[in-house]
Amino acid sequence: MGFPTMKKLSDKFKDNDSVVFIAIQTVFEGHGFNTRDKLFVNQKKFNLKVPMVHDAGDPQSNPTPETMKKYRSGGTPWTVIIDPAGKVVYNHFHIKVDQAVSLINSLL
Repeated sequence: MGFPTMKKLSDKFKDNDSVVFIAIQTVFEGHGFNTRDKLFVNQKKFNLKVPMVHDAGDPQSNPTPETMKKYRSGGTPWTVIIDPAGKVVYNHFHIKVDQAVSLINSLL
């Protein structure tokens, strides 16, 4: 999900310990621009208090990051929602805030 969507959702569920957000920046192109430092600039810009990690893969030998392979993601922003049992219940490009809120509430 994009930064604005993540901000709205993390604010919405900030008092619910059952809901956890993490951002994984997967870089499959634009390795020179989509850097770890840029990720943290955006984290500050949107005042996101969620863990953020950077998976750039290896642009020379393996340009597709392992995270993208394991979750079969493609494109940006990609959203994965995992239920409490560890089952992936949403794995797609983009999600609207209302749709995400409804889905997350149905899992609680």
